[in-house]
Amino acid sequence: MNQDVKIERYGLVAQGFHWLVVFLLVGVFVTNSVREAVGEDAEAYWRNIHMSLGILIFLATLARIGWRRLVPPPPMPDAPQWSLMAANLAHVLLNLSTLLVPVFGYLRVASKGYAADFFGVQIPSIIGEWPFLHEIMEEFFHGEPMELFLYALIALHVAAALWHQYIRKDNGLRRMLPW
Repeated sequence: MNQDVKIERYGLVAQGFHWLVVFLLVGVFVTNSVREAVGEDAEAYWRNIHMSLGILIFLATLARIGWRRLVPPPPMPDAPQWSLMAANLAHVLLNLSTLLVPVFGYLRVASKGYAADFFGVQIPSIIGEWPFLHEIMEEFFHGEPMELFLYALIALHVAAALWHQYIRKDNGLRRMLPW
């Protein structure tokens, strides 16, 4: 495709939500790694930052989905039908993940009977101590398997954006950049 073709970009608000979620995701991955590496004294501090960023991801994703309903995205670039279906599935999975993983994180904390921390504001457990639920959240839905799933999903998303930009040359990546 010719590079001089007019690019139908996402609006600045949609771009802002996208890059805010990216920034927050980097934050939760970093704080989780730091939390696991530090001693017990600092672990609670990093866990609380991790929880706060997770809650922000949840709120930003809700706002992002609401904005998308108000302002539909630009049309998808021309691509094979399988590619468009894969892109839609990936976006649904990304949005579901950024909504559900924070909920699972809350359930992981709440099922121990603890309050979640949002920048110093305590969000009490609404379910109390529930060891079975805690184990499920820790093992599957807010633990290493989900972390690996998210890494794979994000890697696929980045690879698709780069594929569109540099292989198909349809400016797929530039649609989400303000310049």
